[in-house]
Amino acid sequence: MALLLLLNRMNPSACLFGNTDTVLPDDNDGIILTDTTSSDDSPIKSLGGRMSPRICFSNSKSYSPNDTVQPLSNDVILSSLERVVPEYLAIIASKPPSSSSGAFSQKELRKINKQFNRKKTAALQKLHDLTIKAHEYNRVPLVQTDKWDIIAALSAALIESCDDQIIVGTDNQSMDENRRLICWTINNLSIPYENKATMIQGDRSVVILQALKMVIESNLPESYLACIFINNLTFLADAIKPVTLFVPPACDGGRVPNTSLSRSRSSRPNTIRSRSFSTNGRSRSASHRPLPQTKRSQSLSANGLTVCCEGEGWDSEVIDNVLGNPSSLLRTIERMMITNAPFMLSDVKSVQREAIRWACGFIRNVTNGAEKITTSETGVASPRGRKGSISDDSIENICQLVSRTEIPRLVVQFVRDSPHPTVKWTKDSLEDICLGIMCNIARFSSRESLIRAGAAAVLEKIETLSGIHGYRARAILVSLGALPKQF
Repeated sequence: MALLLLLNRMNPSACLFGNTDTVLPDDNDGIILTDTTSSDDSPIKSLGGRMSPRICFSNSKSYSPNDTVQPLSNDVILSSLERVVPEYLAIIASKPPSSSSGAFSQKELRKINKQFNRKKTAALQKLHDLTIKAHEYNRVPLVQTDKWDIIAALSAALIESCDDQIIVGTDNQSMDENRRLICWTINNLSIPYENKATMIQGDRSVVILQALKMVIESNLPESYLACIFINNLTFLADAIKPVTLFVPPACDGGRVPNTSLSRSRSSRPNTIRSRSFSTNGRSRSASHRPLPQTKRSQSLSANGLTVCCEGEGWDSEVIDNVLGNPSSLLRTIERMMITNAPFMLSDVKSVQREAIRWACGFIRNVTNGAEKITTSETGVASPRGRKGSISDDSIENICQLVSRTEIPRLVVQFVRDSPHPTVKWTKDSLEDICLGIMCNIARFSSRESLIRAGAAAVLEKIETLSGIHGYRARAILVSLGALPKQF
């Protein structure tokens, strides 16, 4: 089991080509997945930056301690933000004039709405520009201040954007500029670990996860940005259980309350829902074996709902909340993966393929074994970017939960049907992530889901290869009982 953990943490790019830097998605415009790549406090980054040949051998300017730039104080940063952010948030929260008033003709109303949308897009762009890499010092003050609630404001705008698109019935294959900017801004704000912790606490977690779940549920082009956020958020250990077990708050017969932040979806056209989430006749609630129960109990709080957690297994209330509710985040991601699976057969990069890749990244994060920080510096994250630790019991519970979905079958399918040669299975490629998921699931009794999915036959074609992927395949096969332990 320890070997599976070790293999899952190894960088295939380094094994194949030598040590390489992590390649971030080139279309995310500043979205960085872990704080280890963005924190100026990291000793590794500081040393690596000073060893850059462009710096060591540059003749343009010699290094001097007096040339170092002093960081701005939080008071100075917040003071500058107070001049512009409230105005931006007010524009984002404003509503266009209603056509029911009769004060404007249709032509005038179209012109006013066009001007309104242009002004809103400009405000979102300016707000996004405050969070990019060049202005990363704004990220923590923007979220942590009590002068405004940027998370609630952006989440409300995102929910409204999803509602408008579905109710109007516009084409969900074209990317909406406002929605794209909102998702990018939320991703940038989620990079600092203190912001991650704030986002998963209290009502904020419900609002922001509900908003991003709606993007994925509607299968919008921005779904890959929503999946990047969820993947990014679970680099904080304390976020793993609340995000994995997220179920939107429900009342009045299971419907989402009709408020300004979450509206009832009963009036939406059924054609949109069926178009986005066709499962090709496959049952969404297949029967599975129950999770194990043990004697030891502890309290588990998810989204304000306290349920019973039984040591190595969760009780039926947890299972029903997540697996029995089609609106849960886990089930929503599962349906999105099933719907977009045909895009995996092509090597053409698409938003659907990226959505699945980062959804799989989220699954890899939440099924990854416990990592404890051994350094005495609290600001330094573990090697894989996770801050904090989570017990093996909780990881096993999550692996069992995932094993009762279609996700293990899809993960095996993505490796089996990959259009790319193994030499291109670099770090954080879909195939690399899927092998990591299999390593995680194979550690526990949840490995039965891999056996049912035919993982052994797929991995036998890989285990003869040299390099990290061959090692991983052999380790998984040993855990599945398809190879002797002395492989």
